[in-house]
Amino acid sequence: MEAPPVILIGEYIPENFLLACNDDRWSLAGLFDFGDVRAGWRDYDLLGPSAFMAAGRPGRVRGLLEGFGYAKSDFALKRRLMALMLLHHASDLNSHICIEGWQEQVDDLVELLELIWPA
Repeated sequence: MEAPPVILIGEYIPENFLLACNDDRWSLAGLFDFGDVRAGWRDYDLLGPSAFMAAGRPGRVRGLLEGFGYAKSDFALKRRLMALMLLHHASDLNSHICIEGWQEQVDDLVELLELIWPA
């Protein structure tokens, strides 16, 4: 709760990625989103990539979290991410959780957070 706010991307779509080409190799140079930009907890920016792109796959979740500076996923982080997901201004779990049949795989929010962030 004491963490200083950071600038948040808010949406990971192709139009928000800035690429650079050096020596014929492309790489990610930055992310920006002037339409949805806001400030807040840095963990908020983990929601899109973790729910859409990682899709509950342990290796992807682990790689995302490590790339974001977390040594591992702990229950406190998962609980914080679940709270942020439920409070997100565009929250729609049926559309935003990209795990096939997730509704039949969980009985409560704790099982859901373990399904989305298994690493």
